This record gives sequence, C-alpha cells and structure tokens, in this order.
Amino acid sequence: MSEHEHSHTHAHGPANRGRRVLKTAAPLFVREPDGPPRGGAIVLHDVFGVSDYVEEYCRRLAAEGWLAVAPYLYYEYGGRDFRPEQLSTARAAMESLAPDDLGADIDGAVDHLVRRCGLDAARCTATGFSMGGYLATWAAGRHALGAAVAVSPGGVEQAPWPGLPRLSELVAQRLTPWLGIAPDGDPALDEAVTGVPLAQTESVGPVAHGFYRLGRERHDPEAERRAWSLAEAFTEAQVAGAPPSSMEFLPG
Repeated sequence: MSEHEHSHTHAHGPANRGRRVLKTAAPLFVREPDGPPRGGAIVLHDVFGVSDYVEEYCRRLAAEGWLAVAPYLYYEYGGRDFRPEQLSTARAAMESLAPDDLGADIDGAVDHLVRRCGLDAARCTATGFSMGGYLATWAAGRHALGAAVAVSPGGVEQAPWPGLPRLSELVAQRLTPWLGIAPDGDPALDEAVTGVPLAQTESVGPVAHGFYRLGRERHDPEAERRAWSLAEAFTEAQVAGAPPSSMEFLPG
C-alpha cells in the first residue's frame, strides 16, 4: 500500500492561508490498496483535523481494498491537525471554514475518485466523524454515492456553520443511503431519521462523543470496534450491487 498527498494544482503557501484565490479543493491524504480498488472511500475529519486516528482509519480501509482519501480541510490555516490541548484553537479553525470552500473540498474528493481514478460513484462512500459526520451527510446530498456513514455527527439540532441546514434536514435531502452511529442517549438523531427512507441509526453504547479517537483520552476500544463493524457491514451491503468500474484505475 502507498501513502501520500495530492495537492489538486493549487498554491497553499503562507501567503494564501486564510483566503482562497481560486475555488480549488483541499489536498488529500491518500492511502491506496495493494491491488485494484473495490471502491473509493472519503474520510472527513473531526474538529482536530487529519489526525493520527483519521490516518489510521484510511489505512484500515486500504487494507480492506478501498482507495481512501481524507481532505486536509485546515490546509489554508497552516496545520493538518490539532492536539487535544489545542481544542479551543481547533474549534476556532473549524468555525472559520466557509461553506462554499467545504463544498469545493467535498466535490474535489469525489472528483479525484471518480474522474481521476476512474471509480464508479456508486462504489464510493463518505464517512465522517463529529463535524465530519455532518459533512459526510452533506456529501450524501451533493452526490449520489454508494453509502454515507456519520459517526457521532455534529449539527443534529444546529448546523456547525451559519447558512447550512441542520443535520435532520440534510438527512431528508440525501441522494445516498445513510447510517448514523452514535453513543446512547441521542433522541434528536433518532428523530432525524424517523420515517426517512434508506436512513438508519445505530448505537455503540453509553460512551463519550469522542469514543472513536484512537489513542485519545475518551477512546473506547469496544465501541470503536463496534462502530467499525457497523460501518463496514453497512457500506458492504450498499455497494454490493453496484457495477465495477468500467475505467482503468489510475493510481496517484
């Protein structure tokens, strides 16, 4: 397997941080499988950025045969990720992200998998954590993908960014089968999918919001393994009937 970044033909040096000269997509952390990919997987990070656990999730997906990509959504602000003790700085960075730019970043990741790598959109998935779970749900409305998974999604009652719909509205507007995975005790999330076709929620038990953060203080190994199994089974079921790519895979 190989691991690298793609820059999407834009400059993002210090002079351009904090503003966009052109509407281009964020660079990608890429993890490729050993052979031809079974499909593509977009991984959207939480408030801490493309952290070690996000990279590890991409590695796991690649080991299962997926071409995994994670956009560096914070690339314009001079950092890939933030440490736990930098939570306030991370939140400020998250709040500074512009919806138009986030949309371009999502579209750029899909474009990389579908146009550049030749994968069928029906065999591509989007998985996100916390704020990334919100973005994965948004991606499911912007593109007809094979599946979308939102782990501990944010924005259930109020969108993380002004001007965007709350999560329950995004769930109703999807073009893609959707799974929400969360700790117990989130009735608002359950309510968001009530009566909505091709949308469901699963619980991983009475754990903290950040249970999935491998190596961090609130990481819960059992809940994290259950979330992985739930996401894996859901995406497998949704993409199983999708046609294989009709184009030659063009790596990195």
